[in-house]
Amino acid sequence: MKTIYLSLLLSLCVFSARPQTPEDIFRHEVPVTWLGIDFSHVTLIGNFAEFGEIGAKGPVQIITDYFPKWNHIVLNEREKYDIRGMLRRRDIEYDIDMVMELNYRTNPDSLESYNARRFTPEEIQSFVNEYYIKGREGIGVVFIAESLNKCYEEAFYHFVAINMKTGEVILHERLRGEPSGFGLRNYWANSIYRVIRNIKYYYFAVWKGEIT
Repeated sequence: MKTIYLSLLLSLCVFSARPQTPEDIFRHEVPVTWLGIDFSHVTLIGNFAEFGEIGAKGPVQIITDYFPKWNHIVLNEREKYDIRGMLRRRDIEYDIDMVMELNYRTNPDSLESYNARRFTPEEIQSFVNEYYIKGREGIGVVFIAESLNKCYEEAFYHFVAINMKTGEVILHERLRGEPSGFGLRNYWANSIYRVIRNIKYYYFAVWKGEIT
């Protein structure tokens, strides 16, 4: 009995000591932490106002008011914004403090533009290098917002899975979400919702087929 216990303990130690790989996102024994939605590099394109073109929101208000609202809606409405279901997990940890701080420090002068950017994998890794997560166990998952485009009524987010021990990006996908609804908060929150649904019902299975 002692031999079985020691063997199990040793195997767990070996597993926890090895670096996370893309395959580990499909292994339930590897812990996953939702890190939030990183808006610190996003580009806003078009008129950011409530419907009827009233109540225009400037960059400072977007940073201080709406970046937190779009992150908190994922926490507060977990059945709709189903991060656990998206990743086929019974349990995940939610820890958005680091991303919330990065969002708050966003330079308002860099937000608005007439042209959308497209982040490269190298840029995504450079953004992750700014995160203070190294040394933590398991995989961190974050959406890095690329653009919210009112003109084309679309938003782009990058799904990023990170080996938190090393800070290395182990899985990355650029995804489009269509906004909808009334009010600025709900309009763009629905683009997040659709990205979560697309991963849950399509991309997760594609990734699993490609990786495992």
